[in-house]
Amino acid sequence: MAESQTDPKRIKKLITDLEAREERIVIGALKRIPHEGNHEVIRPMLLLLSTNPSADIQLLLEKSLFNLKDPKAVDPLLDALTDKELLGIRSEILACIWQSGIEVNEHLSLLIDIAISDEFMTAVEVLTIVDNGENYPDDQLTESIKKLDDSIVGKSDKTALLGNLRQILLEKLLD
Repeated sequence: MAESQTDPKRIKKLITDLEAREERIVIGALKRIPHEGNHEVIRPMLLLLSTNPSADIQLLLEKSLFNLKDPKAVDPLLDALTDKELLGIRSEILACIWQSGIEVNEHLSLLIDIAISDEFMTAVEVLTIVDNGENYPDDQLTESIKKLDDSIVGKSDKTALLGNLRQILLEKLLD
């Protein structure tokens, strides 16, 4: 996606085309996004992703969403994690954050809440982001470890995963 200021009319046209019913128009918009798009097209792309699009559209969406380089992409992605319309694709949104290398170290608490409350694959994506991230605030690391301590009960695959996530947080706190 383009990092520079983009013409508002072009952005509006991209969003309109992403919402089109005709696949050819949607594909055309997706091909223009790397050159003409900005952070404003992230939510429409995620909404499109949540509709289980065709393989061609899915591929183009992932190509764009996994290569977000605009620092302004952080807020729309974090907002999407709590958007009720997008809860079904949380793991994909987290994969976008990880694949793009977007820094979300100031939002560790949100990520941990999601790992605790959501399904296994979502927790895997959170673990990947946290493991690859750096410079987490100590207070958030401490708070997140406590949250994980309170949530880890019983024996299951997710319990083991949350235990691994706790260990990673502890190592980052002690570094």
